Amino acid sequence: MADLSFATHLCTFHTDYEATAVGLQAMLEGLGSNIIKHLGNVELGKALRIFLQDEQGKVVGGISGDLFGGWVYISLLWVDKSLRNLGYGSGLLQRLEAEAIGLGCKYAHVDTYSFEARPFYERAGYEVFGVLDNYPPGHQKYFLKKSLVRAAA
Repeated sequence: MADLSFATHLCTFHTDYEATAVGLQAMLEGLGSNIIKHLGNVELGKALRIFLQDEQGKVVGGISGDLFGGWVYISLLWVDKSLRNLGYGSGLLQRLEAEAIGLGCKYAHVDTYSFEARPFYERAGYEVFGVLDNYPPGHQKYFLKKSLVRAAA
């Protein structure tokens, strides 16, 4: 057996994330190789990010999605509290979906918590397909999906 050691890092600050970037890249490349072995030459690691900026260029909202296998996973959606319920979140979501369709995605998925945006996503046509109870304690984590093909038609 090889002489290996474990290196544990709890990332809390930006410098912690920077210190682990090389290790994370090695993990992503290893997993990517395995995916390519099973699926062929698929595109991996493609991220789509759209930012909402004020007149000074300050980011006051945004959405981030990761594309893979004809799906876009919405990893982050945020709008500054002062701008909520004015349509900016819906606009960001619609724009990301349109861009994802243009990049060949047919489906979208997202997760959210019981104290966050489940009704927002359901109004946008997403449906719950899974729930983790007591995550975090006293709450639920919801997993939602949407067919972008139907939405585009």
